[in-house]
Amino acid sequence: MDKIIKENYESTVLRGLINSKTTDLNFLMKLKEEVLEVEESYYSSDIENMWEEVADVILVCLNFANHFNIDIESELKKKIEKNYKRHD
Repeated sequence: MDKIIKENYESTVLRGLINSKTTDLNFLMKLKEEVLEVEESYYSSDIENMWEEVADVILVCLNFANHFNIDIESELKKKIEKNYKRHD
């Protein structure tokens, strides 16, 4: 997972899409854009593109976490454990 996070972040920085001035709001706006692209693919029945857009959503989330030094693997594990304990 660490390798994917690192390569994803580096490739996005190289494209000029992330820099030291990138804010949490920038990431949220990008995430919203990608989620809308998933929805558009769904409604246009472009299933192959939809999977690519879902991957984009995940990659934006990983970049967000990496940019702000969040241990996303630890957060995911905590969330999964919490979900096991839910009764809904």
